[in-house]
Amino acid sequence: MREDEFYSVLQAVDDGVQTVHISGQPGVGKSTFLEDLEDELSEWYRTRVLYVREGNTPTTLSQDLLIEARDAVGTLSALINRATGVSVGIGPVSGGVSTDDRARHLRKLASLSESVNEYKRLIFFVDDVHKLDEPEVTRDFLRELSSTLGENVHLITAGRLTFEDADYTVHLETFSREETANYLQEEYPNVDDETIDGVYENLEGHPYYLGLLREAAGDDSTFELPTEDTRDFIERAYLDSMSAEEEEFIRKTAGLAELDEAICSAVLDDVSSTQARRILDSLSTKAVVQELGRSEDTGDRVFKVHDLFQEFLYEQLDNPEQLHRAAFQYYAGRLYDEVEGSEAPMLEGFVYGLLGNAHLEEIYDGDPEVEQFREEVGRLEFEPHERLQLMFGYAPYAPTPGDQSATLLALELDDYTEWIRGLEPEDDGEELKFEFVGVLFDLMRATVRPNTDVDFEESSVEIYESTLQRVEDFDFVAFFDEDEQDAAQIIPDMLRLCVHVSAHRDLEKGERDGEHLAAAYDVLEKYGLNRVAIEGVIDNCRELAEEYEAGEQAEEMIEGQMEEFFGQFDQDDATRNTLIRMQSDLYSEMMELANSAFTAMISESDRLLEFIHECGDSLEQADNPFFVAAWYSFAAHVYRMFAPNADSTRELEEAAQHYAEVRMEYEEDLNNPIYEIEEFEVYDMDFPDLMNEIASSDGDRQLTE
Repeated sequence: MREDEFYSVLQAVDDGVQTVHISGQPGVGKSTFLEDLEDELSEWYRTRVLYVREGNTPTTLSQDLLIEARDAVGTLSALINRATGVSVGIGPVSGGVSTDDRARHLRKLASLSESVNEYKRLIFFVDDVHKLDEPEVTRDFLRELSSTLGENVHLITAGRLTFEDADYTVHLETFSREETANYLQEEYPNVDDETIDGVYENLEGHPYYLGLLREAAGDDSTFELPTEDTRDFIERAYLDSMSAEEEEFIRKTAGLAELDEAICSAVLDDVSSTQARRILDSLSTKAVVQELGRSEDTGDRVFKVHDLFQEFLYEQLDNPEQLHRAAFQYYAGRLYDEVEGSEAPMLEGFVYGLLGNAHLEEIYDGDPEVEQFREEVGRLEFEPHERLQLMFGYAPYAPTPGDQSATLLALELDDYTEWIRGLEPEDDGEELKFEFVGVLFDLMRATVRPNTDVDFEESSVEIYESTLQRVEDFDFVAFFDEDEQDAAQIIPDMLRLCVHVSAHRDLEKGERDGEHLAAAYDVLEKYGLNRVAIEGVIDNCRELAEEYEAGEQAEEMIEGQMEEFFGQFDQDDATRNTLIRMQSDLYSEMMELANSAFTAMISESDRLLEFIHECGDSLEQADNPFFVAAWYSFAAHVYRMFAPNADSTRELEEAAQHYAEVRMEYEEDLNNPIYEIEEFEVYDMDFPDLMNEIASSDGDRQLTE
């Protein structure tokens, strides 16, 4: 069918036409036409197929195109560096960060597409482009995208809107009477003219319904159609033509935007993953089920049901709430798997959080209230520590009215702290642990409260006061052997310090002004770190921070991408792969930004060394030389990570060693030092894995001198 249009497109591509657009009404066969083109052209070209879903944006499509281009061209380090757009300069950090993420992705795509070889040209096929935005916005984006691509990269798009600015356009109409006859006769050579006339009159040559009719009819070529509600009749007949297992499966999963074995087996109680895979394989041969490729998180094949048929099925769903609740629970479980043990749960939690949100919003016809959300999480039956870990990753994206994520987290921290306090310790060590952890969570509870609009029964000020009292009342030191008790005094002292610093930060100006700050200094004085030394370091840090804008760039980048994440929905139609790619891109951008910030500062070695030595001079005024030794060791370690061969690295290592020796002399007058400098490692320091990942995010930019 449609051989003239099909071969005309093939000829246009062969002639070097760069952009082709296929338009037509819903169900007219655009996707099938596009798939046939890709199947044919993949013999001679590298091809990549992308599907746009409701709520996707030009920015997310730009990002997906960039990723597909990288995959097609190859991930040689030089090309990746060229596409990344990171530069190291003097002054404000330039890390390829822009508030216009779409422009940034397109710049990278333009650079990468220039490297495509004319002997193995690349073709992007993009289906359903009308779902990107309003028609004129989408057309503007297609013009922008077309002008971006290198000469050996082609773009073939399909959608309901027209796009006359494409180099070549094809508009697919419904079948004529003759085409309807040809279509039916391919399957039923002996079908008579009267039947063909009846089908054509009732269906007006609509390919989607003709396809359902042909599949549903089986061996029966009489096609007896009612004159009323013909299209509904055909959809019901098509459903009846499936096996009982297929019909039940596709009915019960009608509310899912995408189908794979994991999500389907999760929402269907009596279907295993293996059974789901087998049924999906069977359904993939049906006209209404289309394979989208493989999921980037599980590797499973992913399918979608034709939009028109999905609407038909969803209207007949007996209990959509049950389906959406099961889907939410699946995504919440996947979110927990992602954030468990993560050093950056907020960066790693949003993919499954947003997918889960879509189903919660279907249950509550909009955003659930905070307590409704907590009730849904309670159905997951997590252990208290598991639930809190989930919330650390989920709360920033929870679909509560008016962004009440801080309130949500505050309530969860209250519940968890109450649970901790209610535990019965089995021995002295466990009692010490429970009390210590309880104090830390009291601090967290108090810290979160100022970010909420809720009047809690217990305010931040009251929590700080009660926490200080608990530290005074609980004898932390008594749990240690007598010869360890002097050193163990640091535990309650550090807890006091944390409370005073947090309270000073959170209290309103003029409210017990300076009291907590003075108390914090008093604690530090006990360990030989005086106020002059601390304030000198703080002033130096403020001064340096004003000179480097990486923090502001990071904030702009995160805000820009988060707008994309939340602006993508109709969330139930957001493709999981798109979200996974966005998460990966955000994470790598953050790593690259942090790397470029450190590297840029280190590249200005005079200024950074000046800062390090100024802080060192301040810390040298402390009575205890441990702090200045630790400072230079830390600075030397950072330099080793980002500039291992620089002269300044050796200079800092020597300073650290010098002050370690000064500390050693200081220890000779101490009866029982808390920390012996012999344990101090100038050339080694344990950093979080995240720090090491930042340092290695772009190995090509490490400095050598």
